[in-house]
Amino acid sequence: MKHLETEFKWDANTPRAFVRMQRVLERTEGVKHLSPLRQLTICDVYLDNPAGDFSRGKIAFRVRCTDGVWEATFKTRTAVCNGKAVRREETLPLVGVTNLAGALRVLDGRKVWQGLAVQGLKPMFEIHNQRKTLDISYAGARAEMAFDSFEIRVLGRRVKMKEIELEHKHGRLKSTERLVQELTQKSGLAYAKISKVKTATALLALWGRV
Repeated sequence: MKHLETEFKWDANTPRAFVRMQRVLERTEGVKHLSPLRQLTICDVYLDNPAGDFSRGKIAFRVRCTDGVWEATFKTRTAVCNGKAVRREETLPLVGVTNLAGALRVLDGRKVWQGLAVQGLKPMFEIHNQRKTLDISYAGARAEMAFDSFEIRVLGRRVKMKEIELEHKHGRLKSTERLVQELTQKSGLAYAKISKVKTATALLALWGRV
């Protein structure tokens, strides 16, 4: 599936950040909850080929397992500006895969996917995420809110962090942007300045030199 992903991110590494945002969301006029809060267990392994083509091309390539369902995804890496990130995203379902080794075998067999050399990929770092999500609508727009408690694993070290994301799904983007501004003002939470992946990449570069 090919599309542009538009996300808005808040730094949630402050006391009771999740609770503050959830309360604001419940009290904001016009917001409708389309689903109950769902719990997901996600493991992302980020990879590159031996030549380092993905890193040089500012491409984030991952294999993801969500509660036993596997897929490969690449995103163009972009800066987070005022909490907003817009990226091209491509996803390949890995049907029948049950572990990382199996995912890598499928990619090895394809050799090339979406113009990317996916043979002989090597893990760089992992992000393990306990995510809670719900679907909402607001003024002609639909979006998914995610509350992420995640752990970045790089070169044997671990860093725990929290983040809140709102991904625009359908409808009026301006409505979603207006909602983001209102949630930011009412919650008092700051926008995230860099993404999970950029944080992990920076740690990899830092710790790899030690």
